[in-house]
Amino acid sequence: MSLDDALAAWAASVRLPATTAADIYQRIVMTPAAARATSPGLDPAWWRRFTADFTTRMIATTQPVRWAA
Repeated sequence: MSLDDALAAWAASVRLPATTAADIYQRIVMTPAAARATSPGLDPAWWRRFTADFTTRMIATTQPVRWAA
């Protein structure tokens, strides 16, 4: 099993039901910008924070591990 196969299997197992995905899409994409800016549950900068956090964790996991003495 390749990494691509493992990622595809994981993605298939965590895929949202179509109705849930459509609801999320409606809340994020179809909501006017003014409403997004004032909605307490829908922060416009969430994607930027998510990718920054994910990138930080990904880089940290690729750092060499010190061997115990």
